[in-house]
Amino acid sequence: METRLIKDSTGFASLEAFWNRLVAGSVGNTCHSTFEWLFTWWKHFGADRRLLLIAAYEDSVPVGLAPLYVDACAAGFRNLHFIGQGLSDYADFITPRDRPDVTEALVLALLDLRSSWDGMDLEEIPAQSPNKALLDRAIEEGRVPAVWQTTVRCPYLPIEGRWEAFYGTMGKGFRHEVRNKLNRWNNLNKGRRNGLELRYVDRREVDNVFVDEVVALSDERRSADGHRSPFLNHPDQEFLREVLPLMGRRNQLRVGELRSGDALLAFMLAYHWQGVVYTWNTQYDPVYAAYSLGRIALVWLAEQSFREGCHELDFMRGEEPYKFEWTTLCRTNLALRTERTTQPAGEPQTPRGRGAVQVVEGERST
Repeated sequence: METRLIKDSTGFASLEAFWNRLVAGSVGNTCHSTFEWLFTWWKHFGADRRLLLIAAYEDSVPVGLAPLYVDACAAGFRNLHFIGQGLSDYADFITPRDRPDVTEALVLALLDLRSSWDGMDLEEIPAQSPNKALLDRAIEEGRVPAVWQTTVRCPYLPIEGRWEAFYGTMGKGFRHEVRNKLNRWNNLNKGRRNGLELRYVDRREVDNVFVDEVVALSDERRSADGHRSPFLNHPDQEFLREVLPLMGRRNQLRVGELRSGDALLAFMLAYHWQGVVYTWNTQYDPVYAAYSLGRIALVWLAEQSFREGCHELDFMRGEEPYKFEWTTLCRTNLALRTERTTQPAGEPQTPRGRGAVQVVEGERST
């Protein structure tokens, strides 16, 4: 097995043909490890950062990836991060489930590059990842200068059986609330010549017109109650304007919309990868807050996921109360972080691992 360091966007792009196949068979098999998500993130946020993407090869074919970059912090302290960190809910080494030797090769290659970084800040690694055991061993041996910290829990719902049977378990109070809000909406608009008929739209692809609607809706919500949204942060918004249409074209997007006429009143934006629907962002028009349109959008998106034959609804990171109306199951995310007392580069470092890392460079493009 050989490892190669990819240092520029050209080299990063050359891995596209292999990337998602590796993700699908990996321990880090989530929507936020896909090529679409990570390469687009790097295009938008990589300009002031140094790519440190390590690929493991067998017979000239990639078998594992360590999608990392180095960011200079205060006083020149250089931390390792996962590509996508900040906007990604999950991150990990992209390595086969039954090949710990691939992860070990990537970690050893990373240690070979110890003069390129001072510390680690690797966020949102699932606690159940088998890669954790290998990293634990490296920590115990003093080769990885970092400790584990718990970051957040991620509720999830296995999808089993028929929707009607599951929805019946949600409790009378929950179902009554949804039915009551829909009845109130219908009664309010009954008989109006231009009544606000509520309709659900199952959207699989988006464009800039849709993003404009989401931005406007998010801005109204922020004005009403201060609710934050990545669509109102311009670097994040520009990233989303590119990545969402791309993921839609590749069947990696699910959006449940509630509309009245042409007006967008609420939405639940989710990603779709390998039979899992990942709910990521929701919003509703604050004028209609009394009708719980966000909850209704989630109910109809969940029903759609059941009927589509998906096997899990992942609510992703965060412990908002509404998620626990659906499930009691949670996964825990961890961060591998270095204390700021780690010795700076230039002083004696951790012993080198097996072999040297081959550096692959091309024309830099961010």
